[in-house]
Amino acid sequence: MKLRNSEGNTQFRGPIRKGEYVKHVVMLDIYKAYSESGTQANCGACLELKAGTIHAIVGENGAGKTTLMKILAGLERPDSGRILVDDIEVEFGSPADAARLGIGMVHQHFMIIPGFTAAENVVFGAEPRRANFFLDGAAAIARAREEALRYGFSVDPAKQASELSVGERQQVEILRLLHRDGSILILDEPTSVLTEQETKVFFGILRSLAARGKIIVLVSHKIREVLKISDKITVMRRGKTLGEFPSMKMTETKLSALVMGRKPVSRREPVRPWPPEVPVLVFDSVVAAGKHRGPPKLDHLSFSAFPGRILGLCALAGNGLAEVEEMLAGKLRPSKGRIGFKGGAYPRLRKAPWLEGGIGYVPSDRVGRGSCPGVTIWENFAALDRKGFFPMGMVDGKRAKKVAASAIAGYSIQAAPDSTVGELSGGNIQRMILARELSDPPPELLVLCEPSWGLDLTATDHLYGRIEALKAKGSTILLISSNLDEILGLTDEIIVLHEGKTQGRLANSPDLSRESLGALMLGLESRETAPIAAGT
Repeated sequence: MKLRNSEGNTQFRGPIRKGEYVKHVVMLDIYKAYSESGTQANCGACLELKAGTIHAIVGENGAGKTTLMKILAGLERPDSGRILVDDIEVEFGSPADAARLGIGMVHQHFMIIPGFTAAENVVFGAEPRRANFFLDGAAAIARAREEALRYGFSVDPAKQASELSVGERQQVEILRLLHRDGSILILDEPTSVLTEQETKVFFGILRSLAARGKIIVLVSHKIREVLKISDKITVMRRGKTLGEFPSMKMTETKLSALVMGRKPVSRREPVRPWPPEVPVLVFDSVVAAGKHRGPPKLDHLSFSAFPGRILGLCALAGNGLAEVEEMLAGKLRPSKGRIGFKGGAYPRLRKAPWLEGGIGYVPSDRVGRGSCPGVTIWENFAALDRKGFFPMGMVDGKRAKKVAASAIAGYSIQAAPDSTVGELSGGNIQRMILARELSDPPPELLVLCEPSWGLDLTATDHLYGRIEALKAKGSTILLISSNLDEILGLTDEIIVLHEGKTQGRLANSPDLSRESLGALMLGLESRETAPIAAGT
């Protein structure tokens, strides 16, 4: 790590000590391009951060927000530009350099080590040792549990990382930074998988950290949350900084206009017929056994999903949503009960969504399960359909590239068909998956797991329009989401799970609120209304 003072003389300073915080950070004229894809991620971007503030960075997918933060966190090196930390110019050669100054980042793509426990992931890099050599597992769990209790997180430190839900993985990432007493916490879409109650608690944590002098950087697409929690807002578009604005002087309308810069696009077309009174998807007393003779993860779950309707499932992390997704993804089989599809058994291997009997599936883990980062966009499309893209056993790359190019244009993905998926931002990976799974002709069954996670306002509006159009054309849609605004805004009927059981089953209505759903998710009350009649 190189450091220079304002006169250009090289200076060196030790790492940030516990309780010592950076007071001021300035990023000036940052340029960053990726020659492989021809993307100009940052183009003269600027940013100023001050101690004791929560600073939000907003913009559409591909606006350069995450790249700018990766540069600050030492994960990327700028092509040009300057970074000043407390008036000393720095050049980070690695994330370790940034960490020595107390800078850490929680990414959209979680960096969890699968073979470790949650506690071992939390203390990774700062592990308690026995005899100055051996990892002290008991001390690691105790420290992680202390951090979790202090900040109000629900994750079990002794749980294996491979068993963590998406929300629990995010909690572990944040706890890792808090455990290291980071001076600057960069949080990329941190509330995407949190419930209303968890978000309120989390915002209280952020305010407490800022009050103690830390710098909190919040990269988010949620305008309402940004205005509620932040002190300053920086808006980015096409790699450039449009400006910095005090949050108290900004409104939702003004900020949305700055972020979007244009009106969203909407479209849609045909669907296959299926009797509206006959369920397409049925869960019949489905049980998912718990581990080590513990309580079941799903306890006799029953529901039916009908054509032309959107059924929502919501729950806190660890209460059954992950198991429902695992079963629909073909990764887990019921211990008891039955899952039916169009009058028969649910397929073990799904067809591509555009094929007869195909199932559209947008997973919560968009990198590990929804895409193959090491290959191109067109190859990610072709992999689902051997019959359509592999005539006579040879891939039809020309056709696959044409289909991918059409999807890229329809979803405003900032890439080319030959772009490697691993080069894309998190939001653009999500758009790629949505473009593939919500393709034409529309799927008869569409399973959506956290579909708007990581999308900006324009992309979210576009997505919701397409979901509504699919519903109108007769698709059966199962929405599994921890975003209660999404559940309340899209669904016709809602099932709430708590400890693997149905805690609430109710028709959606204007009387429902995030708070009432949150109470059901926490198991504080139970509620059931008459199911909506099929075909209504």
